[in-house]
Amino acid sequence: MKKVLALALAAAMALSMVACGSSEPAAPEVTYKTGLGVVVEVAPTNEDAENEKGASAQVTSTIVAATFDSNDVIVSVSIDAAQQKASFDLEGKVAGEVDLRTKAEKQFDYNMKAFGGSVAEWFEQVDALEAWMTGKTLAEVTGMEFTENSHGYTDTPAAEDLKASCTISMSAFLEALQKAYDNAVETTGVPAKTGLGIVVGATVADEDAENEKGASAQIDTTIAAIALDEAGTIVASQIDSAQQKVAFDLDGVAGETDLRTKTEKEFDYNMVTYGGAVAEWFEQVNAFETWMNGKTVADVTGMEFTENSHGYADTPAAEDLKASCTISMSAFLEAIQEAADAAK
Repeated sequence: MKKVLALALAAAMALSMVACGSSEPAAPEVTYKTGLGVVVEVAPTNEDAENEKGASAQVTSTIVAATFDSNDVIVSVSIDAAQQKASFDLEGKVAGEVDLRTKAEKQFDYNMKAFGGSVAEWFEQVDALEAWMTGKTLAEVTGMEFTENSHGYTDTPAAEDLKASCTISMSAFLEALQKAYDNAVETTGVPAKTGLGIVVGATVADEDAENEKGASAQIDTTIAAIALDEAGTIVASQIDSAQQKVAFDLDGVAGETDLRTKTEKEFDYNMVTYGGAVAEWFEQVNAFETWMNGKTVADVTGMEFTENSHGYADTPAAEDLKASCTISMSAFLEAIQEAADAAK
């Protein structure tokens, strides 16, 4: 009997130990997601003949690429802004070239310190902002308190550990960050770093009074966000393009501009209806993003090309992609390489 009791007690103790061990749930596995957010603003200025000022069009795309963990903590974030301005004279002729560099690429040429008396250049302030954001939750960042800077902007950081190094307007950054979170896709592996690449193009046209066409400026901003694992494999990617056209009439007055990116336009982009495409732009980009996952940057940028039905010679030749993606790749690949080179 004593032997039975001893065995029973031992069994009970064993069960108790198992129960105690199982009473503490295992820590949930941390997952990650990477997203891209773009906020577009257009500032056209109509011709002012009285003051001898021609029309101008400025397009600003504020861009955020970010990786979040399953607790909404920002693991990595990259911020930039593409701000391009096209100017015309009083005859509607193009006046000067458009600078295609982003604000971060301009670095000290942006001249915030020289002409604005700023605490630091734009790219330096953004570096400080990215460092401050990293390790915080989305809610902590988007819920940041504001103060007013010396130029009267009321949406600059109030946090003591940031306001000494960053005094620029936050609204567009925070909106783009929220978009990046809302657009984010789960990574297929553990990301080691995230990169942002931006390629800007401009098509500027003179006024053509004979054909009753005013001057116009179209800015094309191709954007890539990629997450890479320790081996350099792409574990998540998002591609988008902000294509904004500002058109003036013969009096130098600007019409309205659609501020949505191509992805945001979805079926309104009308590639299938008007271009006879295999799928809409955003669907083709989704197919390209899926194809990229699990490949190295070199695998992607070294892809072979074929010619599509519209004569573009830089469309995918890979059998597992060309049936679902027939759009031009050159700007995408350049942006992806930039994103890889800048990844952190």
